[in-house]
Order: sequence, then C-alpha cells, then structure tokens
Amino acid sequence: MKHLYVRKFSLCANLKKIVFLNFLFFNLIITAQNYPTAVTISSIDYQNYQAPSQGIPDYLSTITNEFGNEVTRISDKDVFGTDGQRLKHHYAKDQPWNSDGSLIKLAGYPAAILDGSTHEFLYWASIPSAATWANTSPIHMYGTSGNTIVRYDVTTNNRVTLHTFSEYNKISYGFNEGNMSTDDRYIGLIGQNGSDLTLIVYDIANDLITGTKHIGSSGDMDWFSVSPSGTYAVVSWRPDGSSSVEGLKVYNIDMTNERHVTDYTTHADLGTDANGDDVYVAFGDNDTRPDSYYLKMVRLSDGLLTPLFHYTTATGVWGGHISCRNTDRPGYAYVTESCCNTHGKREMFAIKLDGSNTIERFGYHHSDKSAGYGHSPMGVPNRDGSKMMFGSNWEDSSIKSDSYPPAFIVQAPESSLNIEDETIATSNIKVYPNPSIDGIVNIKLNGSIVVKTIEVHDMLGRVISTEEMSSNEKSLNLSGLPTGVYLLTFRTEKSGSITKRVVLN
Repeated sequence: MKHLYVRKFSLCANLKKIVFLNFLFFNLIITAQNYPTAVTISSIDYQNYQAPSQGIPDYLSTITNEFGNEVTRISDKDVFGTDGQRLKHHYAKDQPWNSDGSLIKLAGYPAAILDGSTHEFLYWASIPSAATWANTSPIHMYGTSGNTIVRYDVTTNNRVTLHTFSEYNKISYGFNEGNMSTDDRYIGLIGQNGSDLTLIVYDIANDLITGTKHIGSSGDMDWFSVSPSGTYAVVSWRPDGSSSVEGLKVYNIDMTNERHVTDYTTHADLGTDANGDDVYVAFGDNDTRPDSYYLKMVRLSDGLLTPLFHYTTATGVWGGHISCRNTDRPGYAYVTESCCNTHGKREMFAIKLDGSNTIERFGYHHSDKSAGYGHSPMGVPNRDGSKMMFGSNWEDSSIKSDSYPPAFIVQAPESSLNIEDETIATSNIKVYPNPSIDGIVNIKLNGSIVVKTIEVHDMLGRVISTEEMSSNEKSLNLSGLPTGVYLLTFRTEKSGSITKRVVLN
C-alpha cells in the first residue's frame, strides 16, 4: 500500500459524490452513545504506570486495551511515506473529525484525509494554514493564507477568500490554537505586522470585523480564541500573574469589557459545562494543588472556579493536554495525562464538569514523550465524545527514533445499536424537508421501529424541547428557532438513540 502517498490532491469522483450528498441531505447518524463506565476518582486505586504487555498494533488493526475498550491504529509511516507530523493529528484543541464524522483530518500540509468509519487513507488535501473543520458543513474547513481568511472545500481542493485584512502583513488563526464558535459565525484572528500584534474578532456570516484590540509587541501571548457560544473572546498569556500581559483575559465578542479571570494558564481548552455556560478547563495550579485538586474549570462569565479531579494522595494528574472538542456532548472535558512514570498514569479519560469527581476511563496511551514533543499523545475526542484520537510510540524503541508516532483511536465497544438495528433505523426514519425553509419538519416512521420521544438540541447539545411520538407520523414546528443546524434525537422503545441533523434556512 505504499503507493497511496503519491495520490497528492486527488479525489475520486464517487467519493466526491458521496460526501456532497451527505452534506446536502444530512443523512442519518446512528449515535449509540457508548462511553466507558463512569466511576468516581476516590474509588480508584491508582498504580504506577506499566509499559504495554503486547506490541504495537498493526496498521488498521484493532485490539482490546486494559479497560476493555477498542484501540485501532489509523496511520503508518510506510503507507503514508513519512515519519513526520502528517502521521498524526495536529493538536488536542483541533477537532480531527468533520461535522458528521464521515472524514478525518490529520496534521500537516498537505494533510491526510481518512475515511471516518473505516479509517482508511483517502487522499492528500492542500488545506490552508491552521485549518479547522467547519462545525456545520462536512466538506468545508476555515483557515488563513497570507493576510486573508479562506474557506476550503475538501471535495474540490478549492479555496474561497472571505476577507482580506489589507492593513496587516499576515493573519494568524489564534496562533494555531484557535477555534470558531460552534455556529461557524465568529473566529478569533491575530493581525501581524512583524512583532506588532492586533487581536481581531471576525464575523464570517456578515463579513464584519466585530472588534479589535491592539496589543503591540509586549508580553508573551500563547493563544487567542472565541468561546463555543460566540459570546466571548479569550486571550491566554504564557506568564502566570495578574498584570495586563499575564494570566487569562476575557472580553465580550466585540473586544470590549476586559476581565481577568485567572492568574494561571496551564494546558487548557475552552468548552461548555452542563448548564451551557462557556468555561475554561485546565490543569491545576498553585492554588488548587495544595488542596489535592489537579484540574479546574473557570466560568468565563464571572470567573467562578470549580476545582476538578480531587485525589487525596500525591498521585494526581500533573501534565499533558486537555480537549473540549466534544461539542455535541457538553459537560465533559477530555484529559490526556503524560507527566511522569512515578506518579503519572499516562491515562486518557473524560471528566464530568460538575465537581462530582466522575470520570470515564478510556485507557493508557503508552507514549513516551521523552522521545520528543512530537510524541506527546495530545488526546482529542470526536464530536459526541464517544471516541478519542491520540498519538503513541507504544514504548517501541524503533518508533521513538521517528519524528512522530502513528495515530490511534480508542472507543468503548459498540453495543446499543447493532448493525441490524442501524439498517432498520436508517431506512425506517424519514425526516423531511431537510433543509426546511418554513421551520416545519415532518417525521415519518416505517417498519417496526418505535420512537417514544423526540428531543430537539442546539449545536451546543442543550435540549430545546422534547415531544412525544405517539404515532408513525408527526410534524415539528421549529419556526420559532433561529436559522442554523439542530439535532433531532429519537429515543427508541429499546432505549437506543438515533440522532439526525436538520437545517433550518
């Protein structure tokens, strides 16, 4: 299979057609919602890390890990023709899965595009700088080129310039750590003229600069981003402290009303708690660790601190990465611990953002990051949080000598809906018209499937309404909702769930 890597920028006509039709009609997505068993941290007897007892999995093979979860290797240096960064996903804060989970983007330029279901290599894509997937379209990415922001079509390899920032020599997308609001409206950019910097919030929907803040060349800024809801813009400075160029600063989306919300800026991500509030989730600091809290959550609206991961011994989580890219599953953050052999566990887990000390354990990543920064696992969940992608050298000496290790995906075994159930669900639930122009969406059930309720969610996962399904046909009146993408979750008689995206124009 070594010939695959020479298929640079190519894409077969059949694949284009499939991806495009999925985009147009938003086909059914079966979401079994399978997650590792939830446990309280105080019930776990943590032990020192042990190297894996079995060798690294073969390319595209699946094994069962120590927690009973499935681990699949999705890249290989011989197949991809490189041991560089293109073997791996970009970062813990960069979502590798597109909006409907049908495609996966790895790192680099060009980037490998994989099939979201089989994980097979499809083609190389010449993505723009710092490109991230759109949240509302499975075929688009947003990124920068020179002093412009562009939208990139993954099916045609074409770019559309959305705005040219002519007063700057270069535009950066959050210093490669930014994310757009979940409705794809707001994006945080940095205008650069040499070392002179200006923060910019750009409204893509209206081609409008919402606000700017000139910060010059002082300080050491780490990243700039907008919050998931699009309510806030956030600046993280590398130095800890409370001065104007230290700690975490939060602004209204128009870059007014600066607030200082925390002195400490460890590895972190912006996410959404169970109440739908924008939050900053980070590793612990000098204030939380003395009380044996090793993670924290800070609410952006008022700086309210919620300590997380309380463990009463010296065995905490001290380093690694945090990801809140589970945008369809608010209320959780995903942690990849990679600090130390003596007290660190090299573990990947999801933690509930409510202070309950509840986690879901995905497994050990088995990557020795002393082989180089590129070997940091940087775990990142898919959009519903049922899977995690990570890089790992698997404690294999031959892989440690490479620049980057291969990528893996870990997930709990699927059980809620088997293949037969998925076939029935796909063919027997019809939602039309989609997109809907007037907000009226019709539901029709065929065959033996029984739906008890329909939940309407926004793209932050918040429940807007719940309706009973007492017959095989029903009309939903969603005309009172703003235009955009919504999720319809069908709760079946067998306690399964089927989710479909619907567009209101």
